Amino acid sequence: MREGFAHQAVEDAVAREHARIARELHDGIATELAGAVSLFKLYLERHKGPPDETLKNVFDILERSLKRVRESLADLRPGAIGPDGLVGDLRHQAEEFARLYSIRVELSSNGSEDMITAQQREVVAQIVREALANVRRHSGSAICRVKMGFAARPFLIEVSDEGRGFAAGGAAGYGLMGMRERAAGIGGRLEVVSTEGRGTTVFLFGPN
Repeated sequence: MREGFAHQAVEDAVAREHARIARELHDGIATELAGAVSLFKLYLERHKGPPDETLKNVFDILERSLKRVRESLADLRPGAIGPDGLVGDLRHQAEEFARLYSIRVELSSNGSEDMITAQQREVVAQIVREALANVRRHSGSAICRVKMGFAARPFLIEVSDEGRGFAAGGAAGYGLMGMRERAAGIGGRLEVVSTEGRGTTVFLFGPN
């Protein structure tokens, strides 16, 4: 019995470490590569005439590198949502943020997560994790609030902080590109409201 508990404890520790490495890899290399690929794609689409061969080669290298990083992330990461469900997973991450980064994450929910589809729950999990990563990396805030309105129609998720914020039209990080794409993928939309010196709020609206 004790050996079984010890074995499970080791597996849990390995899983947590894999998840931590995956988050660091995603927040760093994967995000920067995705941003570079998006900017290159925009340039190549707007550039008139045949593309410069050197730039095209660089773009191809970046795309291949991003694909390999994402494959590595898929190997490292557990499923989008674990056995404790969406809210349970986010509570675990809130505890981790408090322990590792001294950021208090306050979670609240209205309604049950079962009121939205499995695909929607996965997108919510991914976007909330992205938003929390942005709080950790950019905001400087010691507190973050996650409000999940599962009972609303459409459902509404808010992630807000009290950090440094950014001016209208300012760069908010490449991660927002992927978040908007994920929201659009379920027929929803993502909006960001930020004020310099007063914090940022990310809104995820579900499909109508």
